[in-house]
Amino acid sequence: MSVSKATKRVLLLGLGFMLAALFVPAANATPIYLDFGCSGVSGCAGNVVVSGGSYSSTGITLKEGSGFYAPGSLFTLTFNSLADTISLVGQGALSGQIFTGTFTNFTVSTFGGTTDLNFGSIWSTIPTDIQAFFGTTTGADSGFAIYLTGVGGGPATSVDLTITPSPTKTPEPASPLLCSAGLLGLGFLLAMRKAGSVA
Repeated sequence: MSVSKATKRVLLLGLGFMLAALFVPAANATPIYLDFGCSGVSGCAGNVVVSGGSYSSTGITLKEGSGFYAPGSLFTLTFNSLADTISLVGQGALSGQIFTGTFTNFTVSTFGGTTDLNFGSIWSTIPTDIQAFFGTTTGADSGFAIYLTGVGGGPATSVDLTITPSPTKTPEPASPLLCSAGLLGLGFLLAMRKAGSVA
């Protein structure tokens, strides 16, 4: 059975796709994130303010602990549940590092003498160096703020805020394989047709 030049080209192309798929790098399993936090009344400067069922912050200072920024880098967390806004601004030499976003969820739970605020956010604005680090222009997060329950709020006792890259659509390694299978099938179909017409 002879195979035409066109069929050979299709088959070689399919083989090329299959080989390329084998060398597509796997998704990076190493977590990419920024982790800001504080703990203890003395380590968590700032307060949570409660007014008419809305929650906001005044001067909550967080330290970035993931290692992207220099050790001891400080940021100020500001949020307002009524306006659904959250921001994180670097202090000192990092004052130009500004994150701004909106809440996607916000829940409140009280346990004994403390109140726990759990929230999720989308960060629509993140610094350009973080965009390069994440490989995306926006971020997402989950976090919490715990404060000593009192009339009108109280001092923050524990805060944690983790910012991760917003999900992006990446091609699955299976896609080139499926394409290759289709091209190979087409190549074999053409070869069979050609062999049938010659016979």
